[in-house]
Amino acid sequence: MLRIERVNLGFRRLTEALLRRRLWVLLGVGLCLGGAVSGIGGLHSDVDPDNWLLEDDAMRQDHDHFERIFGNSDYCAVLIEHEDVFSPEVLRGIRALGTELERRVPHADEVLSLTDLEFMLGSEEGLEITELVPEPVPESAAALAEIRALAMSRPSIRDRLVSADGTQTWVMLRLHGYGEVARSEGPDLQVGRSCSEIAAQPEYAFMRPQVSGLPAVNYEKKRFFNAEAPRLLGISLLVSALILAVTLRSVWGVLFPLLTAAAAMAMVLGVQGHLGVGIDPSLVFLPLFLGMAVSIGYSIHVINHFRRRFLVTGARRAAILHALEETGWPLLFTALTTAAAMLSFLLIPLQPIHWIGYTAASLVLVTWALVVLVLPVLLSFGRDRAPAPDAGPGDRPRGRALERLLGAFGGWVLRRPRAVIAVFLLLTLGCVAGLSQFRVSFDYRETMGLQVPYIARMNAVAESEVGSLYAYDLAIAFDAPDKAREPANLAKLDQLREEILGFPLTKRVTSLNLVVKDLHQAVFGGGDADYRLPEDRQLLAQLLLLYENAGGTEAARWVDYDYQRLRMMIEVSDYDSEEAERELERIRARAAELFPDAKVYLIGSIAQYTYMMHQVTWGQLGSFMVALVIIGGLMMVVFGGVRIGLIAMIPNVAPALAVGGAMGWSGIPMDIMTVTIMPMLLGLAVDDSIHFIAHARLEHQRTGGDYVESIRRTFTSVGVALVLTSVVLVLNFSVYLASTVNMFVHMGALVALGIGAALLTDFFVTPVLLERLRPFDPRSRRG
Repeated sequence: MLRIERVNLGFRRLTEALLRRRLWVLLGVGLCLGGAVSGIGGLHSDVDPDNWLLEDDAMRQDHDHFERIFGNSDYCAVLIEHEDVFSPEVLRGIRALGTELERRVPHADEVLSLTDLEFMLGSEEGLEITELVPEPVPESAAALAEIRALAMSRPSIRDRLVSADGTQTWVMLRLHGYGEVARSEGPDLQVGRSCSEIAAQPEYAFMRPQVSGLPAVNYEKKRFFNAEAPRLLGISLLVSALILAVTLRSVWGVLFPLLTAAAAMAMVLGVQGHLGVGIDPSLVFLPLFLGMAVSIGYSIHVINHFRRRFLVTGARRAAILHALEETGWPLLFTALTTAAAMLSFLLIPLQPIHWIGYTAASLVLVTWALVVLVLPVLLSFGRDRAPAPDAGPGDRPRGRALERLLGAFGGWVLRRPRAVIAVFLLLTLGCVAGLSQFRVSFDYRETMGLQVPYIARMNAVAESEVGSLYAYDLAIAFDAPDKAREPANLAKLDQLREEILGFPLTKRVTSLNLVVKDLHQAVFGGGDADYRLPEDRQLLAQLLLLYENAGGTEAARWVDYDYQRLRMMIEVSDYDSEEAERELERIRARAAELFPDAKVYLIGSIAQYTYMMHQVTWGQLGSFMVALVIIGGLMMVVFGGVRIGLIAMIPNVAPALAVGGAMGWSGIPMDIMTVTIMPMLLGLAVDDSIHFIAHARLEHQRTGGDYVESIRRTFTSVGVALVLTSVVLVLNFSVYLASTVNMFVHMGALVALGIGAALLTDFFVTPVLLERLRPFDPRSRRG
């Protein structure tokens, strides 16, 4: 068992040393802060979901491997809507827009649109690849009607590039691979920004353009959260300042926690800037709000003990030493356990969760260091005062109203142990039942919400005739070259396509077969009956040779140069996590059955989201269990017994049960943000448990083993601080409720629920268990 008295004495001596060298302390902290802040300029945004997977993740490696073969899978597309997209002015606008996109957008490869596409026609030489829309755009009704008829005769164009009613069409910009770029803005953001600026020009407004594609979505996401982050942080600062002003009623009580939070954020983010770390602005809130709440909570504990002793003695230096002697060790222990809980996020193999974990842990530890090193120094500037007229004898002020009320409340709880335990068990059973309804979702429409402008636009594009919500790729790698152009394998690929089209989520499927069927139709007359795959190997080889000699390049998007690897893109119109998982498994199994001599890969957004759901589900369970074991073990070691360690863990498990049950019963899904709640609550809830049990044990020694009196004194001495820190945490995270983003609103409500559950368990269940099980007795500790 740790000798707490010695540790407390150590903090007293440390504080004495700090007060003797207080100017050097301030200078040293200032130099560290300045050095770190100089790196903030090196921070850059990284909002690409492709980077969520770790570098060594198998799915990411598969994705990168097939991008090297088939080219960059990113694209930027503009949806054009007009009463007639085959009118001369619209066709000229489409051509002008495509030309400008190719010229001005970084990493631009080629444009695919009605005016820029491979249109195949049979000729005397066998095949001609020409333009669907000649230059200049014809004005005559007959010529335009012929263009429309030709476009609608090709399944590769109809309901893909242009809607059947001729009111919607795509201007799609394909991209080269991203090379090395400036760290300040990622290549996807450069592309998205350029596309959005070009499409927003007045000369294209008559076509009602809507920009889509991952680069555009990433750019809009960055813009949205760059505005949302300062707004929510500003509200958080205002709320925190009001709380501190009302509760502590001192200048340092208001300024120091806020300045500490700002300094800790600057130091941690500054170091990350020096290291070139990329940050997703949609996730930056969680560690920063946690840092703000922890700074206020730690400061309240120190200032509360300082004020209590200062009122009695009027001696400033003695009050400071007493405050750090009483709070130094509990604050260190809470900081270590909170950091351990945050670091458990590293068990979830997703890059953004890793960033949240190590950033939050760093903020907690830096905040603790600033509170312990700097706050005593700042409190030391000032004069001694006469003791308060209502100071009681000894070292305690006569109880203030709230302290007296909490002391009486502790006695009230201890007189009703059976009722407390019964209610606790009933609530626990209800939460466990709610956990059975728990689910995971990465669908932006659900996690972000359609009230977010760029999500609403993305959904509108998805609901158009030619749009889709998400897409994913099936890649088939044969064991030898040329197998991808065997008629039997293309027939199997077509069979797989028909089966996938029957799935509830599928909207359309694209593959090499689309090019081959179009090629066969063009060469053999252009009728609907000619739109099919050739069954003869020699004929297929001749058609592909004609295509290559005519300058065709579209096929290279769907088959590699050696004809050993095929790619199929599946677009979906809706998303349901369970259905998506079933469909992916059916595709994987059916493809393996049809192509037993090939390897099958599923890559792209839906495959990635489904894969990440598994990682999140099991990763959160693993991270929570590891954090639980580490914190429980530390509790047992520090408090000197298994029994007291288990008692201390009950208030820390309660928030996770409450939040999990609430999510299950209310239908709130686990997403990239809410996945962090349970381990984070474990780290936050342990703070109150440590303070309550540490002081209960100290009072147990002071009262000669009287549990009832020691618990009453604990409520009186630390109850106010526990209530205040919990209120601060709840109000800080409740700022999320002011957001328009669903996952932030869920986060604010769930964290408030979890913190409330932790405090109520500490105030009701912990006192009853301490009084009934008597873990501080020597015999109990030995047991």
